[in-house]
Amino acid sequence: MGEKVFISNEIFTEDKDGMTLLANRCKSCGKVYFPKLKFCANCFSIDLEEIPLSRRGKLLTYTTTYMPSSHFKAPYANGYIDLKEGARIYAPLVIMENKPFKSGMEMELIIDTLWTVGDKEFVGFKFSPV
Repeated sequence: MGEKVFISNEIFTEDKDGMTLLANRCKSCGKVYFPKLKFCANCFSIDLEEIPLSRRGKLLTYTTTYMPSSHFKAPYANGYIDLKEGARIYAPLVIMENKPFKSGMEMELIIDTLWTVGDKEFVGFKFSPV
């Protein structure tokens, strides 16, 4: 087991239940952004507050890739997850043999190693079927 390197320290927060993703919400119009923005792209306000995001959401759509990439062995999947706060997150998905992906299915946040280079483990987020 090597050194753990988070893909970004600005997108994670920890509470009593563990780690989750950190977004921001516009205090003027309520729009939620992940990753965080410096101003609201909807109303251009700079009055934003940080908020932790839910650990569960619904799968909107997904794709499975059967060609390996530099960091992921094939097959691997990515999809859009809608969270109750209004954020839509594009993320790697955990493929489970007994739970095929379906739009609308409940997904859960996993903080885990995404890939390894040498002795470094790059840690990020994924979503897994519940």
